[in-house]
Amino acid sequence: MTHACEAVKTRHKETSLILSLSVVILEVSLISALMATGDAAPTLMRDTLYSIIMIVTGGLVGFSLLLGGRKFATQYMNLFGIKQYLIALFPLAIIVLVFPMALPQANFSTGQALLVALISAAMYGVFLLIQTKTHQSLFIYEHEDEGDDDNPHHGKPSAHSSGWHTVWLLIHLIAVIAVTKMNASPLEALLTSMNAPVAFTGFLVALLILSPEGLGALKAVLNNQVQRAMNLFFGSVLATISLTVPVVTLIAWATGNDLVFGLGAPEMVVMVASLVLCHISFSTGRTNVLNGAAHLALFAAYLMTIFA
Repeated sequence: MTHACEAVKTRHKETSLILSLSVVILEVSLISALMATGDAAPTLMRDTLYSIIMIVTGGLVGFSLLLGGRKFATQYMNLFGIKQYLIALFPLAIIVLVFPMALPQANFSTGQALLVALISAAMYGVFLLIQTKTHQSLFIYEHEDEGDDDNPHHGKPSAHSSGWHTVWLLIHLIAVIAVTKMNASPLEALLTSMNAPVAFTGFLVALLILSPEGLGALKAVLNNQVQRAMNLFFGSVLATISLTVPVVTLIAWATGNDLVFGLGAPEMVVMVASLVLCHISFSTGRTNVLNGAAHLALFAAYLMTIFA
């Protein structure tokens, strides 16, 4: 699936969001399938979004910067592009996962949840406007080294048409979604029999859907294409929050399922610290192994909030 997305992206820059949108489709399918079993916790969407934020900003970003720093000492990126992701991501994470705990009922009412869903979708629409139309240059680092890429066809058009790759991607997505729906009940039963923490389901869902982008981004970092890797990482997080919240909120509203949005205090601290660290790490446009180690430290703290 990742290869198909890369092939499409090679032909058309405007389709660079396909992989992020594929992640969202997979996530919504997993969450809705688990909700359909009737056994999913009302915190499933919240736990999944929290896990995606922490796995990316803590684990994947940290591991990538650590590997890239060891191989290249210092890596460079367009800090203005990274800031655009963080400018959009920070308020969405706060509104969706932190703000509910400040409300009298410690959660959104149905009307408030629908309003937050609208805000999330609108924010992503504005972001897409600047990324694909008005400020495309912010998301490109012109001096990324492609000479170390072990793929001799990097940057060259695929032998197949972009339409062919798009169809192939859709076939893969449909197959994965079908398998997801068939295995939702056994997965929930397995986690219950293991007495796994409730938040572990969200962690598992996040880990499954981030695997394709994670592998592609790690490869990019090792080819000294850190801007491309960060675009994949932060693009997937932003798309996930912006689109999952509206879709799952509407599904829950239509099916009568309850949703819990607000995080607990330990989770809030770790998530906000990780987002602030992203602002600090990418404030100069240069990263090294220390940045990676700092992000991994917060990822370890995140794991403690799940298994403590």
